[in-house]
Amino acid sequence: MSTSSALVGSLKDLMGQAEARNTTSPLRKELGKDAFLNLLVTQLRNQDPLKPMEDHTFIAEMAQFSSLEQMQNLNKMLEAQNQFAALSQASNLIGKDVVLVPPEEGAQTIQGTVSEVRQQGGTVKVVVGDQAYDAGWITSVSQAKS
Repeated sequence: MSTSSALVGSLKDLMGQAEARNTTSPLRKELGKDAFLNLLVTQLRNQDPLKPMEDHTFIAEMAQFSSLEQMQNLNKMLEAQNQFAALSQASNLIGKDVVLVPPEEGAQTIQGTVSEVRQQGGTVKVVVGDQAYDAGWITSVSQAKS
């Protein structure tokens, strides 16, 4: 088997393994850092011993792997920072009167004073009365009437 066909076969195997692991979630058509590292190891295993991978090629692939890992770490950090910023902004609503309009057609408008702000399932929720609502539904904010 030639090196290129071995790599193509290995890539198909990796994608098949990813699909088998993610049967409950939608198939991701991108390679993560684990798949990238597995592909690199497969490439090294199946290289022609008479024509080994050149140093600069190997170094370039390792640099790509490192860049991928750093971008993923940066993305996670930015997501956490955005969630914290959204929660911090929403905390300014505590004690204020709000009007919420749910996106469903025919849903009733909700009015009340925000007593609490929380994060649930990656979204910021405001508590009005005993119920938590999506902060994105807020259409109006005013000072609470004493």
